[in-house]
Amino acid sequence: MQLEAVQAEGVIDIMNVTLVPFGNARYVGGKLQCQHGPEECTANSYEQCAIDAYPDFATHYPFYLCMEKAGSKMVSEAAKCAKSASLDFALISECVNDPTKSAALQEKFSALTPSDHKYTPWVLVNGTISPSNGDKLLEEVCTAYTGDLPIGCVDHFRRKESRVCLNEKA
Repeated sequence: MQLEAVQAEGVIDIMNVTLVPFGNARYVGGKLQCQHGPEECTANSYEQCAIDAYPDFATHYPFYLCMEKAGSKMVSEAAKCAKSASLDFALISECVNDPTKSAALQEKFSALTPSDHKYTPWVLVNGTISPSNGDKLLEEVCTAYTGDLPIGCVDHFRRKESRVCLNEKA
């Protein structure tokens, strides 16, 4: 997901963001299988537990972003990511290590994963798949919004307009 959309002034206030850290995992014969193996399942649990413990997007997103940037080292970086996001790692870790709680969250996030998703990230804007896969999320959200635009959208459209004008003069 494009970070610019989350950081543009006021834009987060017009978005209803639901992160679903489940990826291309699936249940086969009642057993969870993650596309990239058990380590990915554990990383998903860290993200799911953070979202569960800190449901406000603005609170859990920095942790999620740090984890995603860590790539294949997510699990080993979880404590560092929690610290950098000012989240209680012990609380998140307790959840991850509770088999009942972590299994329930895996089920919850499995249910939130659209059955027709083809890849990740699967980004929807107003219920419609993002044509840019989230790469132009700021543009898509600002264009779709029908209320008074927040300053982040106004600034985005101003910058875009000035680039068009400069290109026309060239």
